[in-house]
Amino acid sequence: MSRTKTHLEDINAEKALIGCILLDPEVLDKLLGKTEKPLQLFTSFSCKNLLVAMLKLSDTGKMVDRVTLSHELLKANKETNTIIFMDECESLTPSSANWEYYLGILNDLHKARETKRLCDEVSHRISTDGNAEPTGVLEELFESVEGLCRAKDKETSVRAYKDVAPEAVDFFQTCFENKGRVTGVTTGLSNLDEMINGLNKNHLNIVAARPSVGKTSLGICMADAAAKAGKKVLFFSLEMSASEIMMRSICSHMDLNYRDCLNGDLSPEELKKIAVGIDHVSKYPIFIDDSSSITIHQIKSKAKRYKRDFGIDMVIVDYLQIITTNQKHETRDREIASYSSALKQIARELGVPVVCLSQLSRDGAKNDRKPRLTDLRDSGAIEQDADVVIMIHRDNAVDNQMDRPYPLSLIVAKQRNGPVGEIEVEFVPQYTKLRVPSLMNYPDAPPTDSFGNPL
Repeated sequence: MSRTKTHLEDINAEKALIGCILLDPEVLDKLLGKTEKPLQLFTSFSCKNLLVAMLKLSDTGKMVDRVTLSHELLKANKETNTIIFMDECESLTPSSANWEYYLGILNDLHKARETKRLCDEVSHRISTDGNAEPTGVLEELFESVEGLCRAKDKETSVRAYKDVAPEAVDFFQTCFENKGRVTGVTTGLSNLDEMINGLNKNHLNIVAARPSVGKTSLGICMADAAAKAGKKVLFFSLEMSASEIMMRSICSHMDLNYRDCLNGDLSPEELKKIAVGIDHVSKYPIFIDDSSSITIHQIKSKAKRYKRDFGIDMVIVDYLQIITTNQKHETRDREIASYSSALKQIARELGVPVVCLSQLSRDGAKNDRKPRLTDLRDSGAIEQDADVVIMIHRDNAVDNQMDRPYPLSLIVAKQRNGPVGEIEVEFVPQYTKLRVPSLMNYPDAPPTDSFGNPL
């Protein structure tokens, strides 16, 4: 029975592309350089069979021509009129030079077929599966469509040094103009900025610590410092509400006791400071999503939308292990690996630094030693995807009472473009603030900002 032709296929274009390969076998290598799955471009079984035979001959180092193809198909009992079909393909092809034009036609038709398939699949699931969660189905659709839109010419990712040279010149020019100044987004801690050169575009920065050591405080410190510098920040807070995040920012900025604020134990003077703090902090260009349950696909979607609509300069996620998913993974390691890979992809695609807070494993959470890269919880892929890994450590001997500051070690355990090492900061628990300690320990210290950095 003959197949019904539709506007989603073009058999003549399929035959013409096969004809180009028959006229010039080198077109096959060029085709493989343009697409990873060339068989998906074809709807004609005869064209598919011919292409499979061509690929098999090419993989074994044999010549691709009419005789070898005919022999290969006869061995497989797939075609009996191979020579006639190859004549049809060649007769449709005026020149092998047109192969890219035919490929463009087939690529567009393939995307149209895939779009229809995805829509039909979603419609079928919603109509027939009473247990299907609409959010989960839409997220799967979003991921599939995103992959389809991202599919591009493989050869465009291969660039000669001469093409990259202008970007290298711009990079060195920027470094020269900065003359040692931090090129990335400030962290709010000058000694950390000096070590990692700030939070740089396209980088995934992991901040890891055991519970209640200061991950969120460091994340808020980074967000506030970036906002004070005029950068727009998108903050995904899966653990704390937006009001709690803002309250911490106000207490840190105005040196207000966080515990007293929670208890309502405030003097008239402190109430005035809160009013001033609210007026000041509310001007920060920080956007907070405090959904307690958010998937990695929602994070990607919202980050792209806020980049497009508001031009965000940085993304912060608090924290990695409580991101949710509607997809099943074989292991927890693979699930977390998919999250860290997606966050790295966000940084690359949006051209912004991404800061993701993370827990340590059980061994790393023990306080009898400093944390190591192997202590990152649930997946070694976190270490692989990250450009910078910062681990927060508080020594056992430290008195961490609420009424007095105490030192924390920030261990830069990995830095793709710089040194690793350890710096010390000071945590002020009553203000939930991190600051540079060296200038805070002397009564005659020069003026500093609210982060302890020199003015």
